[in-house]
Amino acid sequence: MAKTMAKTNKIKSMKTLDLTKYGRQTVSFYLALERYLLNSPDWRNDDLFFIWDIHPAIVCGKHQLIEAEVNLDHARKIGVPVYRRHSGGGTIFADEGCFMFTFVKREGKRDDVFRHCLSSVVEAFAKIGLETELSGRNDLIFKGKKFSGNAYYRNDNGSILHGTLLYKTDIEQLVRTITPDNEKLISKGIESVRQRVINVGDYMDLGREQLMRHLENSIAPERVTLSADEFAEVCRIEPEYLSDEWMWGNNPPYTFKNRQRFAWGLIEVRVDVKADIIKSVEFNGDFFTHQDLTPLYETLIGIKFNEESLQEALSQIRIEDYILGATAADILSIIK
Repeated sequence: MAKTMAKTNKIKSMKTLDLTKYGRQTVSFYLALERYLLNSPDWRNDDLFFIWDIHPAIVCGKHQLIEAEVNLDHARKIGVPVYRRHSGGGTIFADEGCFMFTFVKREGKRDDVFRHCLSSVVEAFAKIGLETELSGRNDLIFKGKKFSGNAYYRNDNGSILHGTLLYKTDIEQLVRTITPDNEKLISKGIESVRQRVINVGDYMDLGREQLMRHLENSIAPERVTLSADEFAEVCRIEPEYLSDEWMWGNNPPYTFKNRQRFAWGLIEVRVDVKADIIKSVEFNGDFFTHQDLTPLYETLIGIKFNEESLQEALSQIRIEDYILGATAADILSIIK
């Protein structure tokens, strides 16, 4: 029987945090849960393992430039939200054909945490007849192909190791969400990814939920649960992982560049962005101007670098008063 949070000073042992009663949740919920468990004094007596039963999502590393990693147009088209986690590493696509997991460890150096935690996953698969192995420091492989990638971060209270597990993920959607919108690149990418990754669900009789429960029972059979107050606290933290400050403010400074030819001429744009705010703009090309472009630049500097903000700013001025023959739609199409 699952029990509520222990308040006693027991020797640390790995326990499964049973989240099944909460059903499928968003990535932001699990990120908030990780932060709560890592920092709450009430949980520092236990090492923990839990599984994320998630809605489809794209999850970027803390220090990644989202626009460079995600095909945002395709993500919006298929209705898959983008999140930023608090660990480093690369962008992942997670659909209902996969799931994620977390280890909360109080002690141990990084390499020891990877080896100890991921070895327990390997052992769990061995119990159902699948011979998997740890590759390098952070990947798990089966039949020579990757089925789980993992990331790590730590603070003074311990460390978090979390990862994905490909059960029956849609590889085509995976590639389309993290590849530029170019059919030739997408087609090559799908084939390339299929050669490098594998869905373990194709090689077992266990269903997705059955595999989740098997991993929990194998890795940490003793189960604990959240109290109602603790669940409420996690929900209070969650909006921080949905805020613009977290999502876009963590983007590293970067320069957006693009060029396009219109009937009125060739234009090249350079936009310097920091914390999702436009810091400078410059247009070059063989187009003709009616007046100096400085007031046009000043209209754009200081706004958020997204389509909605750009559209609003451009609606406040007459582009044709600056660039002969150009429209706001033309400028928006090259900047967005």
